[in-house]
Amino acid sequence: MRPQGTPQQLQKRRECAIKLLKARKQPTVVARALSASRSSIYRWQHAFKREGLAGLKVKPIQGRPPDLSLKQKRQLVRLLFSGPLKAGYKTDLWTLDRIARLIKRHFHVTYHPGHVWKILRALGWSCQKPERRATQRDESAITRWKRYVWPQIRRRAEQRGAHLVFLDESGFLLIPNVKRTWAPAGQTPTIRYCFKHAKISAINALAVSPKRKRIALYLQFRRRSFKGPDVKRFLQYLLKHVHGPIILLWDRGRIHRDHEVNAWCEAHPRLQVEEFPGYAPELNPAEYVWCQSDSAVANSAPEELDELNAMLVNTKRRLSRSQSLLWSCIYASDLPWK
Repeated sequence: MRPQGTPQQLQKRRECAIKLLKARKQPTVVARALSASRSSIYRWQHAFKREGLAGLKVKPIQGRPPDLSLKQKRQLVRLLFSGPLKAGYKTDLWTLDRIARLIKRHFHVTYHPGHVWKILRALGWSCQKPERRATQRDESAITRWKRYVWPQIRRRAEQRGAHLVFLDESGFLLIPNVKRTWAPAGQTPTIRYCFKHAKISAINALAVSPKRKRIALYLQFRRRSFKGPDVKRFLQYLLKHVHGPIILLWDRGRIHRDHEVNAWCEAHPRLQVEEFPGYAPELNPAEYVWCQSDSAVANSAPEELDELNAMLVNTKRRLSRSQSLLWSCIYASDLPWK
């Protein structure tokens, strides 16, 4: 069996054997020193006597020829970029099984799905977790908002010296989120938790100052769902701590269109409200505060809301003290900030 190593490394091994033989070392000693068989040592010695160093050259192993030619791989890339929907699938996601069928359909070459990833890796593709997108999204409206509306909002904030504030609500259940962890191969770890549907509701606002460009995090928790009056009280709290003009951006949720909330906003002219396009949570940096919080409490198993609340409060403190973490929420969003 051919030992591991590049052709250059194996040739140096053979040349070393010849040097040892020239130094009057016995073939048995040379074989032991280089972890080779005696028959290999004799074969190298005879080849060197016949052809010199050229006789020690290692021939590269060609291996099995690829089933897909270079031209076919280029065609495969074009087919993959056309998308699974065009290939007749209901979701716009490529799986190994779908790609294996695509290859068989167009090139009449059969691949086991478990080997297709090698082709994809060579083509520069990687396995990724897809992002969720609502079917009700208006992609053209989102593109227009990012291109025209958002620059106007930023320009108006600079002219007025206003804080840009991003607001969002979420909830945290006792049922834990799980993420990857370490365990012996083949032994999937288990997390045991208290199966209760109790939850903690949360509301947060990220406020970007107009001059120093620093971010402040305002975050509150409730043991019930937020309603219009709760949002109004949070806005009152926000105006108490953030001085000067404010441009508030939030989604078009029903709670934000509550009559009491709208009336209060109209009564406070230093607060201007702007809405994100519908079904575009990726534009709101406040959404990514929840990503940080979810990650912090993942794989935990709090038994009571008090324990979950304490974990969330600790996460709030950690985020509030770190400008880099808060700015990471801004940059993680799809807002064209820079």
